[in-house]
Amino acid sequence: MSLQYIIDAYNLTNHPRFKAAKSAVNIQQSLADFIRINKLNGSKNNRVILVFDGYPPSGQNTPEGDGLVCMFSRRIEADELIKKIVEESACPRNIIVVSDDKQVQLTSRLLHARVRGVEEFICGKKNNKFVSTTSLNSAESRLTYSAMQKINAELKKLWLD
Repeated sequence: MSLQYIIDAYNLTNHPRFKAAKSAVNIQQSLADFIRINKLNGSKNNRVILVFDGYPPSGQNTPEGDGLVCMFSRRIEADELIKKIVEESACPRNIIVVSDDKQVQLTSRLLHARVRGVEEFICGKKNNKFVSTTSLNSAESRLTYSAMQKINAELKKLWLD
């Protein structure tokens, strides 16, 4: 089963890990290279659609090929184009929408697509700040008795006094 990534390009270009390449003349090519070099789409069978606001820049070639396509929203917002692509898909469950925009995430979920934030897309799940239940049970994350007493004392001050 191959996946299709639909990426809100504005969110990705404004991510701190991409900022270094942002000074490039052709931002679309830089973004495509960033995705290819870091193998962010996983398998080479997975497709990537970079969705940009507005019109394509005149005089510049937009990167295409190797399962990557750049799309421009033209007269509508990129968020609307992303929604339209997911709505028209025959199998939205194979789509992963990459965006930090809460409305895009909500709409994509309602249309049965998967959603990832930009940080998760770039760094993977292991580098996110979410704490799993298994890590809560590890020895290094346990509080000492004295630390628990200090926390309880502060909570008593806040809530009971």
